[in-house]
Amino acid sequence: MPTISLINLPREIIYLIFKYLYKEHIVYSFFELNNYFSLIVKYFIGKQFDLTKTNNNIIFQYCLSTVLPSIGSNLHYLSIGHPYSLSTYIKSIKIHCPYLKILNIYCYSEKDDIRYYVAQLIHSQLLSLRFILNNNIVGESISLRLLNKSTDEQFQNLSIASSLKLHLSSINDLILLKQYSESDYLSNGLYMIECISTGEWLIDSKNDICTSSKRLHREHIFVLKQYDNDQCCLEYELYNEQTQCRLTVLICYDEEEHWLPSSILSTHRKESSRSCSKFTFEKINNQNHFYIRPCYSYAKRLQVSGKRIIVSLCDKDNTLNYRFKLHRIQ
Repeated sequence: MPTISLINLPREIIYLIFKYLYKEHIVYSFFELNNYFSLIVKYFIGKQFDLTKTNNNIIFQYCLSTVLPSIGSNLHYLSIGHPYSLSTYIKSIKIHCPYLKILNIYCYSEKDDIRYYVAQLIHSQLLSLRFILNNNIVGESISLRLLNKSTDEQFQNLSIASSLKLHLSSINDLILLKQYSESDYLSNGLYMIECISTGEWLIDSKNDICTSSKRLHREHIFVLKQYDNDQCCLEYELYNEQTQCRLTVLICYDEEEHWLPSSILSTHRKESSRSCSKFTFEKINNQNHFYIRPCYSYAKRLQVSGKRIIVSLCDKDNTLNYRFKLHRIQ
């Protein structure tokens, strides 16, 4: 009985065989056999490529290094992610897939913060942003806020796709995205912080942080420095410029209390596992007015009460007491 070569099979038969295989297995097995199969594979893949079921790292890297450079310009729909981190494939997508309409990313890697995905993928040309959790669209108000922020110069990334779908791993991802959408970019540097309700400066005193009249002293000057090296989380640390002591907030786990007298913003308390030293800044308008939020789940915002700054969990307070104005001096 004569042997039959794959090359001699009708193209229709080859396509029938392909239908029983994953596309990533097809390209890995047939793409570089010869020019004939290379053309067949390109035609079969068409404009849509799904790499979300690729658990073999060798095949995945082959698709990034060999297949995407060849077919990426033809793709309109790409699904990628699990179980690989964003850093392993984002460069290949940006370089080789310039005409994507829909980019599906499964954010299931334990190595990446969900905010890293948003900071890397949001751009000013993005028309649609969806967050999907357990096959349901969630956080539509959050996605709208992020789309509105995409005109910020910090988001001037390369346009990858007109529609982005991020498949979240848990509700914690959505909480982080909410915080990220409300936070604002600030440049590292020296700042004086004004309490809007009193018109006084924040100052580092011997007891705790308090306010004082507007006279320029070194105690008024704070160093603001972004916490994450990738500049994606919008979390900052505050130091007193003179003492270099880091500001911390003690974490209280009692959700029933509206006021937490123990949560004094302080540079003198020793930091422990129950304290927070990272803050986000939520911009109110274009006059450098901000809410300052400690980065832990129970805290709302900082509020001035007498001479001390405490954390309030009460939503009914006058929001003017939460507002601060940041004056950059260097």
